[in-house]
Amino acid sequence: MEMTLSPMRLAECLEALMLICFGVAWPLNLLSMLRGRRPQGKGLTFTIIIWCGYVAGAMAKIAVSAGTDAPVSPVFWLYLLNTFTVGLNAWFYRRLQNASPAIGHAT
Repeated sequence: MEMTLSPMRLAECLEALMLICFGVAWPLNLLSMLRGRRPQGKGLTFTIIIWCGYVAGAMAKIAVSAGTDAPVSPVFWLYLLNTFTVGLNAWFYRRLQNASPAIGHAT
């Protein structure tokens, strides 16, 4: 029995793999920030831009299923999870940035 994926299904699987790979990076970055107690790694502007991209991706999945009886794509939930973890990174970044002493000042 031959099993093949349609091009659309293959594209969705590859999109899911991309989101999983990116999704693993955000909790690792968050752990690094929390362990070092410093907002390090990615800047806040970069993080917010990525967050907006994930929100747009999630909204695109909703738009594709809107007006049809088809359920939202399972990939939507990966976008939602990544949106949450990137938002958490931004929140902790701001908290740690506000708690860190200014550069050049004695601690």
